[in-house]
Amino acid sequence: MVDLIGAIVALLAADPAVAAIADVRVFGGELPPDETAAMPRGAIVVEPSGGTSLLGGSYAEADTQRIDITAYGATPRQAAELMEAAAGVMRRIRRTVSAGVLIHWANSAGGFQAGREPNTEWPRVWRSFQVLHSLKEV
Repeated sequence: MVDLIGAIVALLAADPAVAAIADVRVFGGELPPDETAAMPRGAIVVEPSGGTSLLGGSYAEADTQRIDITAYGATPRQAAELMEAAAGVMRRIRRTVSAGVLIHWANSAGGFQAGREPNTEWPRVWRSFQVLHSLKEV
């Protein structure tokens, strides 16, 4: 089994535009507890989401996974700028290998949602992507 979330985290963390805002704060799954004390500031969380596989009836050694990306910022504007940088990275993915995962493409799975985290009031922007990837490690 491949770690698609880890592969997306690595791609985002390596991007200069993302790093300019989030530094090294790009995480899979959730914000680590030691990060929450310093929030709100630029950070990204990548997590798997639901949805139907585009290859569900196939025997191909590939699958699609919907993922959610949440960009946080010190201000709503910073969160929006960070999401725009992350979305740019995602839109440019075309048959690339990251952290041992061959990713064929990533497409937007809808629009975005901006607002504040309900419990903390941290500014955030959320967006989903559909990702086609190999099921075998490269």
